[in-house]
Amino acid sequence: MSIRVFPGEKLALFGEKGAGKTTLLKIIATFLLPDEGKVMLDGIDVIRNAKYARKNISIATGVERSFYYRLSVKENLRFFGMLNGLVGRTLKFRVEEVIKRLGLGDYKKIKYMELSKGLKRRLDIARALLKDVKVYIFDEPNAGVDMTTRLKIYEIMDELSREGKMVLIATHDPEDLRQMDRIAMLKNGKKVEEVAAKDAVDSRTVCKLVYLIHQKYDRSDTRSFIPGGGFHNI
Repeated sequence: MSIRVFPGEKLALFGEKGAGKTTLLKIIATFLLPDEGKVMLDGIDVIRNAKYARKNISIATGVERSFYYRLSVKENLRFFGMLNGLVGRTLKFRVEEVIKRLGLGDYKKIKYMELSKGLKRRLDIARALLKDVKVYIFDEPNAGVDMTTRLKIYEIMDELSREGKMVLIATHDPEDLRQMDRIAMLKNGKKVEEVAAKDAVDSRTVCKLVYLIHQKYDRSDTRSFIPGGGFHNI
């Protein structure tokens, strides 16, 4: 597949579970190696230059086991900040900044194991924001979270976009699509279609997108979605 993202753009990888969204994001973040192909950033293949990838890409995986359960919110952030090369005043500033940005000030002394799912997700995003990078990746950022956390995450994505950052998310939640600029629809590890989010803002169009994702695609019967015009064979 071929997907292009521009600075300041928010792109959603949309599809059902098992479509390949998380796998693709992990390849972009160099957590996984692809069988073939390239991931280009500023003309550099990050697959072959992991150091450049670590410097310019940050990911929020949503994996709870990646945090230390007995450490507090602030202690976890300090630990991962140091792993990313932050020290001294810079470390202190960045930790306090992301705590404020994600609304975690009242919980910074609370152990990770005592946090609600929504707060854990905020902490996951905060950890990703410790690094000032060009590309931010959020895997299912709003899965199972409360409305307050969902709105906070949307706010963060908008802020990153205005700062000229590239934002990529994986989701199977149609509500997330309304917050994005473009949507790449995946099915069985392949890109089925790519549309502008403005063409998927109403519930009827979203239903069509969901319908498209759930179709059985093969080379003998492939159909493409035309925003505002239904489906056509290609």
